[in-house]
Amino acid sequence: MPRLPSEAQARIVRQINLTLEGPVAEVMAQLVPELKKLPRRGVLQCVLDDPDLLDRCFKAFRANTERFHQLLVDEHDVAVEQADALLACGRSLDDVISMVVRTCAKRHFRKRLDGDSRPLKAGDRRPPPPKGLLGKLMRLLSGSAAEPAAKRSRGEVLYDAMQEHLLHDWQVALVPEYSTLSPALVKRLGKRILDYKVPEDIRRLKDNPAELPVPSTLPSEIPNFLLPPAARADRAKAAEKPKPIAAVSGGDVAAPVHEVKAGGTAAPAGSGDRRARIAEILTPDGKRLRSAAFTMVLLDPTVRAELPNADQTVRITGLLADVGGLSAKMLVGELGLRMDQLAVMALVTYDLLGEEMFKRSFGIPGNLEYVAKFVERAKAAGINQDTALSEVSAFVRKAFANAPRAAQ
Repeated sequence: MPRLPSEAQARIVRQINLTLEGPVAEVMAQLVPELKKLPRRGVLQCVLDDPDLLDRCFKAFRANTERFHQLLVDEHDVAVEQADALLACGRSLDDVISMVVRTCAKRHFRKRLDGDSRPLKAGDRRPPPPKGLLGKLMRLLSGSAAEPAAKRSRGEVLYDAMQEHLLHDWQVALVPEYSTLSPALVKRLGKRILDYKVPEDIRRLKDNPAELPVPSTLPSEIPNFLLPPAARADRAKAAEKPKPIAAVSGGDVAAPVHEVKAGGTAAPAGSGDRRARIAEILTPDGKRLRSAAFTMVLLDPTVRAELPNADQTVRITGLLADVGGLSAKMLVGELGLRMDQLAVMALVTYDLLGEEMFKRSFGIPGNLEYVAKFVERAKAAGINQDTALSEVSAFVRKAFANAPRAAQ
């Protein structure tokens, strides 16, 4: 997720917490009876402290998405269809889920490894100096020397190693098992830890860290040509489908899927939505496009034909990293852009606006109001995932025809 100023971030978190503890909890209490026994104002804290209860809540949500339809809306109060589309709070459902999963994991790690379930707060990791004469003496002695860095607790160290890989609701069921792993093993695994999707897998990791066991489910990184024909066909079918709101498990864990439709904007059943997959094109922190994901796309002759300076492959690939995560989500979510369309649109825009203006508008954090106006103009021009690359390029050139070209 992109880093916002602390005040803006705190405001978003407060809004999300109020929604979760208010209207979301009201609906959820009808689906998970245990919630009715919890105090109304403390229900969110109780759920975050209990991975098993939180897991049941996520499963109830996936199985009854239609019950939350009125809460899953964007800033214009229009229901969103995809888990990576921006909600009214300025975050996507994927973002909110990862925030909840991380908070649950952080609390469980600290409770199990440190004996402390209180949420972390900035500045309270170090005990205050003693009062009285001893406190004054300590302040005098330390006045000219830099204070030593606070020692990280075991729970904090494990959380630091894992936090960028805590992304999906199905991981909540694994949090107790995650707490048994060493930070060194987690760092060595990196994103491969997401290949292990059941508790037994995590236990086997802990028991045999020297020789990593084969996951119970096939990792997405296995090349197609190494898969048996049936698995290859299943993967191809899965890649054609957009990620609906209910399918928030982020992997191969089975979950009931209920399509959420909004005003007839969803792709017709069986039509094959080819939009770029946000989870694959953004960096793990969600801040920007992952330029390496576009390497093969930029080698396509039909793409190169529309790009300025197409012969400078390394340079133009690197430029995609300047596209902010929120801008990319808006372009893909609202226009349904394919990867090749997104690359052409971004690189032609970059060429026309120049580095400074492009970063200010489409970068990190970018000008989302500006991007929204551009999206509306693109919609009016009929830009969608069926638009030819030449038409995407022509639209961008027309839209920014009068933009001053900044020096590169």
